[in-house]
Amino acid sequence: MGLYEIMMIIRTDLEANEQEEAVSGLTAVIAKQGGTVSTVLDWRKRKLSYEINKLREGQYYLVYFSGDGAIIPELEHYFRVTDAVIRYMVVAIDEKDFEAAADKAAAEAAAVDTLQEEEAVTEETEVLATGTDERTDTEDEEAEDEEAETVAEGEDETEDASADAEQQEAEAEPEEEKPAE
Repeated sequence: MGLYEIMMIIRTDLEANEQEEAVSGLTAVIAKQGGTVSTVLDWRKRKLSYEINKLREGQYYLVYFSGDGAIIPELEHYFRVTDAVIRYMVVAIDEKDFEAAADKAAAEAAAVDTLQEEEAVTEETEVLATGTDERTDTEDEEAEDEEAETVAEGEDETEDASADAEQQEAEAEPEEEKPAE
C-alpha cells in the first residue's frame, strides 16, 4: 500500500454542507477502493494566486490516505465529475511525511480544544466577576471611564481641600504673630 497526499481546492460560493459533502464523497471513494483516510485538514478559505473559473478564493483541504495505486484513477475521475472541486493534486509521499502530518493534525486538534476550553473558562470567570454577561464592551469601557473620572475628581477635591487648609493656616498665623501693643 502506498501513502498519498491530496491537496484540493473547493469552490467557496457553495454552502458549508455542500463543501463537506465533497470531502465526504472523496473519503467514500477512497474507502470504496480499499484505502483508509488518515487525516483531513481544513486549511480554510484562502485567496487564489490567479482567478479560476471566475473565482478569486478557494476552500483548501489537505487529505492524507493510504491505499493501492489503483485508487488514483478513481480519485481523478471523482474530481473531474465533481463541480465543487476546482483544483486538485495527488502526490505519493514517504512514511516520514505521512507520520509527521498525522502528528501535526493531532497537535492542531489539541491546540483548538485547549483554546476553546480557555475561552470558556475566561467567559465563565467574567460572568462570575460581573454577576451578569449582559454588559457590552462599550458599557465596560464607559464604566471604567466613569470610575477614572471619579478618582480624578476625588484627587482634585483632596488637593483643593489641602490648599484651602494651608491658606487658612497662613491667614491665621499673621494674626497670632502680631505683637501686643
